[in-house]
Amino acid sequence: LTALLQQYATDHAGISSVALVELSGDHRRAVLNGDNVLVSASTYKLFVAYSTLVRIENGKWNWTDKILDDGRDLAACFSDMIKYSSNDCAEAMGKKIGYSVIDGEIHTIGCTNSSIVGKNGYAVTSANDLALFLAQLQTGQMLTQQTSRDTLINAMKQNIYRSGIPSGVSYEVADKVGFIDDVLNDAAIVYSPNGPYVLVIMTKGSSWATIADLANKVETLREQ
Repeated sequence: LTALLQQYATDHAGISSVALVELSGDHRRAVLNGDNVLVSASTYKLFVAYSTLVRIENGKWNWTDKILDDGRDLAACFSDMIKYSSNDCAEAMGKKIGYSVIDGEIHTIGCTNSSIVGKNGYAVTSANDLALFLAQLQTGQMLTQQTSRDTLINAMKQNIYRSGIPSGVSYEVADKVGFIDDVLNDAAIVYSPNGPYVLVIMTKGSSWATIADLANKVETLREQ
């Protein structure tokens, strides 16, 4: 699997970083430039979602809290942020918590290469951080309530941007994409019948079709 990622990156321009983590079975892991700190694009919204769910669990926030002047409450904004990648909702929720506060909270769960405060005006993350985040989400190692984890996973399953990893695999996918300028990222949990796995593909100057093709090749090799 590692050799596949390396060869694919050699043959296809724009593949910046990839992380594959199997959550059951052989628990295999394959990584390409996994700790490279890269522009996150809207994958940072996973981190806003995490800090939001922390506040729901500790009772500081309620789903009926008003978030935007257009009347959307926290429940609607949370859904819009993940399903439709709403920038307005992400910015409102992020500012209400505080970006530096969110950074501290995600560093506590191990995502130490990630920052919403970011660099040069861009939020940053790494494939390994996103893979760690999604692995903890799926296996119940983050947050304290399954309902919280299900809220985020179910929203990711309804993400409308499906041209990347979901288009390349045969199974249900919960994912969050990010795209800005020539950056295209996809961070996914793939629900294979052989057990779920996490696949994160971060690119610069590539295409959704290339991301889908790489995801398909990963799936094919895993099942041989």
